Amino acid sequence: MRIFSVEQVHVPPTLPEILRNYSKEVILNNPHDIITFSRKYFEKMYIEHGGELDKKSKKDKKDKKDKKDKKKKKSSSRSSSSSSSSSSSSSSSDKKKDKKEKKEKKEKKEKKEKKEKKEKKDKKEDKDDEKKDKKEKKEKKEKKEKKEDKEDKDDDEKKDKKDKKDKKS
Repeated sequence: MRIFSVEQVHVPPTLPEILRNYSKEVILNNPHDIITFSRKYFEKMYIEHGGELDKKSKKDKKDKKDKKDKKKKKSSSRSSSSSSSSSSSSSSSDKKKDKKEKKEKKEKKEKKEKKEKKEKKDKKEDKDDEKKDKKEKKEKKEKKEKKEDKEDKDDDEKKDKKDKKDKKS
């Protein structure tokens, strides 16, 4: 279908939010290979929103779920008999949320530390540049003063020679 007018274009209501979130991630991560980063980002979003990438990923998810179920059964058999299965399933989702939150906090902390480290490095470089500039100015000033002193000395010598010459005549 060819589009000839604006009325023919339908923008899904979720598109602006998707693009805004994607843009934020790109800006925060500043990837060298934006294409690969974008592919991974959208695959992750697709999976998080219930999509499957292919049959293999479905199988992998099922295997992971089976492993988690086995672990739950083991942990529930170890725990006291008073805990119910509904509370263990809700605690499992809580654990997932906690794990996700911890991961996000860790990533934020790492980004913050990276940013602070960069700022510190930039600040140090600025100070070093300032010191270098000061040193160069000082050397230039000293060189200029030496030159002026030499010129004054030369002028004094010329004046002395002239005075001697004038005395002789």
